[in-house]
Amino acid sequence: MKNALTYFKVMLFYLCSMVLFAISNAICKAGKLPELFSLMLATALTVGLVYIFKRWDKISFSKIGLGFKKSDISKFFIGLCVGLLMVGTMTLLIVNLSQIEFKRSATFQLSQFALYIPLFLFVGLREELVFRTYMLWRLKDKIGPVLGLLCVIVIFIIEHIIAGSTLKNSLIGSGFGALLFGIATLKTGNIALSTGLHFAWNSLHWMLGYKDNTGLFNEIVPKGFEGQGELVAYTAYAVVMLLGIFIVSRLFKSQKAFTQ
Repeated sequence: MKNALTYFKVMLFYLCSMVLFAISNAICKAGKLPELFSLMLATALTVGLVYIFKRWDKISFSKIGLGFKKSDISKFFIGLCVGLLMVGTMTLLIVNLSQIEFKRSATFQLSQFALYIPLFLFVGLREELVFRTYMLWRLKDKIGPVLGLLCVIVIFIIEHIIAGSTLKNSLIGSGFGALLFGIATLKTGNIALSTGLHFAWNSLHWMLGYKDNTGLFNEIVPKGFEGQGELVAYTAYAVVMLLGIFIVSRLFKSQKAFTQ
């Protein structure tokens, strides 16, 4: 019965987080507010939701990946550096192994940094709060770190499919990302490292034009090379995700959170 109650709470937590996200979107759309405000509101509401479920289970923040130490600041910046390295490496692989080019956008305005950089910070932070705090750690306590992480990855993939992502992007893109961020959290005991990774990945990804060419650069795929470009891009993505997992595992191999 205790295990069943835990699974029920985990699913209830996730469903409530989706409801809060929808409410945040609705409020900001009704008030014609920027998307950034929607993400900030959703993040704040998610923090409140985590607190409610923490109190319900009578556990501390440190038991669900939110304990704080001074060293966590450095973990965030390590995640930032590793994330930037990953995107940079992926881009170099794509440029050298395909016909894809990256050219400076003629329409980009520097003022866009003030909107998009905070936006991607809150995008990453909200997702880490939803998937790598209460949900991941309570599952880890009941069924172990490997199965717990696998369950979170499946939920993460399903959410992206429902949101409109293709099956391929959801399985490879979201799946590898959830694996990396989950390992980073379990290895270190909190979401500081995974948030830095997530933020850096989203920000530089956008800047280089991977997100619908809205950033500082445009991703140019020559006509007739779409298939080759897609294959190289997916391969490069998988390579750098594995690289990220390797780096995280080596840098934080002394941590016991993943094995306990």
